[in-house]
Amino acid sequence: MNIKKSLLLLIMCLALPLVGQAQSAHWAITPTYQSVTPFAPGLFKVKTYASVGICDADEKWVVSLAMDSITNIVNGYAFALTKSKDKYRIAYIIRDNGTREAVKEEVYAGEYLFFNEERCPVTNKKGKYGYINPSGALVVDCDYSSALPFINGRALVTKEKGGFAGLLKKGKAKVFEIDLQGKAREVSQIDPSALNPSYTGLMSATYTPNPDPSYQRFSDDKEYGYRKGNRIILPTQFESAGSVSDDCAIVMVNHLFGVVRFNAAEVDCKVSESGGHLKAQATLPGVWENKVASIVREVGGASRKEFEMVGTGLERTLDVTIDKESGKKVYELVCNKLVLWRSVNKTGGDGGNDDDKGGASGGISVSVPASVKANTKNVCSVPIKVVNRGNSARTISIKLSTGQSSSIKLAAGKSGTVTVKVPVTKNTSCKITASGGGASSSCSTSLKAALVL
Repeated sequence: MNIKKSLLLLIMCLALPLVGQAQSAHWAITPTYQSVTPFAPGLFKVKTYASVGICDADEKWVVSLAMDSITNIVNGYAFALTKSKDKYRIAYIIRDNGTREAVKEEVYAGEYLFFNEERCPVTNKKGKYGYINPSGALVVDCDYSSALPFINGRALVTKEKGGFAGLLKKGKAKVFEIDLQGKAREVSQIDPSALNPSYTGLMSATYTPNPDPSYQRFSDDKEYGYRKGNRIILPTQFESAGSVSDDCAIVMVNHLFGVVRFNAAEVDCKVSESGGHLKAQATLPGVWENKVASIVREVGGASRKEFEMVGTGLERTLDVTIDKESGKKVYELVCNKLVLWRSVNKTGGDGGNDDDKGGASGGISVSVPASVKANTKNVCSVPIKVVNRGNSARTISIKLSTGQSSSIKLAAGKSGTVTVKVPVTKNTSCKITASGGGASSSCSTSLKAALVL
């Protein structure tokens, strides 16, 4: 009788669902950029290989991603620049409160590109210096060969050929002192050191936000996640993770940078597996409404599959037929490639609940961007990231459903990226499978043709 009761209790335990609740987070800035850095409170400087822009924590652009350079904020202002031959034209003046001013005058970056006392020395197309104010208006005409920043309402300028550098060589030439309105008077005697000041500290100043000590980063020696106290806020999934400030953190996924934003909303998730069926229920916060939510199931570190949940509102469900597999099972709730919740059954049964910092050990993970655009020759360069989660080095074979293949050798716990070139003549779905050492993993991407033939 006791044996029967114990067996019944074991069966009931195996059928129990995995239930979890986690604080919510979402992508403030999608991880699609080569660089993201803090710019000002609530603002980020975002770079691609070719351009730079400024956006806020809702990915609303203060300055579009079309600039060639953006300076750091000095004395409350920064400059957005576009390159014109060998010069940088000033397109916008950006304030530290997130507003901007278009510069209508055709002026270019000079030697000292920062405001001091509401004046900044700039040049015209011919290289002559004048000054603009924070509204972008030219308040001192471009009549000078050299000009220094204002200090105590005065600035030193000259019209001599070769500028201040030429003056220092000559030892005697005309130097003028101008006021904020541009009125000039000649200076008879001047300390030569005053003509070659150093503003390195101002020019290189960067904004550093104050970290929130209530959040802690943690890792599984491969990837990073976030905790708050003893509670996991985001499971390990990031290649690098910055400190949290103003509920935002800069992170890297698949070698690209973005920003996650934490909020007080909760994610409820329940997953159960029994009799060849995987069932799940999830309640999402409003930020994820009408976004795709999926349950990822990984078994023994070898089999990894993603199942899209049903529903477009806040309530999502899943009921699918699966293969019965033995081994440690990892379940994840994923929205827009952000893992919101993870739970692990280490017993290999159909139920149970065990917290785990990382994914399954001993396996392989493979990932790829959701879509890859072909170049003008209709060739897609597909970046395939592979992680060896095993305890020893292994050679991992990579096969694409389009026929191409490659391989990569990785040490234990290391990751690497293989780029495979795939010719396409039409938009194509491509499945990538990585295998080695008795483990395998797969993912998919959409190959976008540049020109449909």
